[in-house]
Order: sequence, then C-alpha cells, then structure tokens
Amino acid sequence: MSKKDDAIINRLDELYNKGTDQNVKELPLNSNTKYTLFSDLHLGDGKKADNFAHNEKTMIFALKYYKKNGYSLILLGDVEELWQFDLIKIQNRYDKKIYDLIRSFTDDKVYRIFGNHDREWKRPPDPILNDENVPHGTPEAIKLGDDIFLVHGHQGDYFCDKVIWFSKFWSRSAKSLVPIGKMFGYENRSAAKSQIPKSREKLYYNWAKKKKVILICGHTHNAIFASRSYYWWLKEQIAIKEKELEKKQCSKDKVKLNKLYIKIEKLKSELLDEERRGRKYYRITAKGKEPLPCYFNTGCGLYRKGITNIEIEGDKIRLIKWKRNNSLLIEKRRKELWKEQSLSEIMKKIKREEEK
Repeated sequence: MSKKDDAIINRLDELYNKGTDQNVKELPLNSNTKYTLFSDLHLGDGKKADNFAHNEKTMIFALKYYKKNGYSLILLGDVEELWQFDLIKIQNRYDKKIYDLIRSFTDDKVYRIFGNHDREWKRPPDPILNDENVPHGTPEAIKLGDDIFLVHGHQGDYFCDKVIWFSKFWSRSAKSLVPIGKMFGYENRSAAKSQIPKSREKLYYNWAKKKKVILICGHTHNAIFASRSYYWWLKEQIAIKEKELEKKQCSKDKVKLNKLYIKIEKLKSELLDEERRGRKYYRITAKGKEPLPCYFNTGCGLYRKGITNIEIEGDKIRLIKWKRNNSLLIEKRRKELWKEQSLSEIMKKIKREEEK
C-alpha cells in the first residue's frame, strides 16, 4: 500500500474511532427511520460552467417526493461547487428553488457532512438551515445506527484534503475554458466521472471489510450498490441473459425470444455508454469472486440523464436513479437500479466473513 493510501486509511480510522466526537454525528436507525442520501450535486451559478443546472428540475422533483413521503435528508458532501463559484452566486441561482425546498424539510430532518468542494461548511452559517444566524459547524462523518458509517470520501487525499487551496486555484482557472469547449460540442465527461483514481473504490471496500461495517460515500461520482458498480452489474446481467437466450434457442415462442434479444441489446448499449463515458471501473474483487456487500456509493447529481441517490427505509437499502425526462410518471422517473437488500442480512454476511 502506498503512502497516499495509508493517509486515506488513517483518516478514516481516526474518524471512525472518535465515536461521538464533534466531527462525527450519530443518527438512529430503526424500523421507522427513513433516510434519503444525496452527494456531489456541485451547485453552481446556473451558467454554462454549472454542470448541475440541467438536472435542477429532476432534483426538485426528487426532493418533493422525499418530503411528501416523510424521509430525512442526508447530504454527503460537495453539495455546492465552491472551488469554482462564490457562494453568493450559487445562492442567487438556487436559493428560491433547491435551498428553499431543502429548508422546508425542517432542521431536524436535514443533515450535512462536508466534502472537498464544500468544506467551508466547517465554519460559516449554512444556507440549508432555516435560521441563517445560527453558526453551523458541519460534521465530517455520520454514524447511522451501529453498523453504517457515512463520509464524503475525500478524507486523507493529498489534493482533495491536504493541499485543497492548490486544487481550488486550478479549478477556478480551468472554469473559464468550459463554456468555450461547449461551443465546439465538447462534453465535460469528467463531471459525471470525477478524476478520482479508479482503485479508490477497492480501498474503501477493503477498509469497510476490515472494520466490519457498511461504508457509504460520495466523491467518486460512481454509483455503487453492495460493492458492485453499474458497469459490472450490466456485464453480469448481459452474461445471464445470453445464457438464457442460448437455452431458449430451440423455443417456438419467437415473441419471447425477440424480447430477450432486445433486452440484451439494450443492456449492451448501456454498457457501451458507460465505457464511452470512462466509467469502466476496476473490479473490487478478483473475477469470479463474490464481493462482500459492505461498500455503497450514492453516485452524483451530474449524470446526463439524471441523478442517483441511496434510500434507507427501516431495514431496506436501495440505489435509485431519478430520470431527467419530465414527461414520465413518477413510477417511471424513479427507477430502482438494483433489487433492494436487507441491511440486517448484509450485516450477517459481513459477520460471517469475520468468523472465517
């Protein structure tokens, strides 16, 4: 393990071992609790360099759904893009829509931890609070019940944590090039991909496995559910469907065969899109080895076709994709990317691993 990796692990250890320290907030988890987790919205000024603006209406739609259904909101960092924009410009653009809607949840149903792009919330008053005069020191991590640990994911990283001033300087310098690039058809794929090393996911996974906890992060902009990325899930589904198609080749039901073929082609198209956008992440475990479902990631609010987030309702955990298409009914806009899983069953698997 490199010195850089050691620094990340050491910072995660420090936070996890601090318990009720002011940097770590504890929240209950029981059969009645309902949490929705978002990260990496990167709110900007609404102009061409603002990578979130195209998903604003989708985020409003999702927030209204969660408020109506009694969820508490947990923001896992990088809500604002403070490396590139001043807070006053962000508030001018989103205060009457996004912020106002978040504040309507009431303070006891909204929780924030800071990321590398919005770490200023360690200090000044926070715009998501109803009372602007209340100084708010945002924690760096949240313990959800006894077995779930939430961080943004930048902890210990050299450029995202240690010399953040340097990264912020270069980010502001590069911002001016984004609108020019868009004039020539350039798509900022890094917005929904991030520049975090692909091996970082494996580092998080191994830390959670060693600690015997469920770790939920943001930061990488890569949606992960039960230690599987969408890319590898797609590959697994294609393999399953192709085996099914092979077994049914002699079937006389041409309609079912055609539907299965169309499904395979659709999955392959999605896989190709993931590869084109640079989201072919490393496997967390060796090929053929089942990963322990201890690591999750919310993804981000910058995808071209929508926003991903995680829901925790009682004992259930789900990864959700909110589609950008405003004409769809809510049942179609809110898509469950994987089948929900039981948190208690996940912890049994983690504990069984401990006994081996």
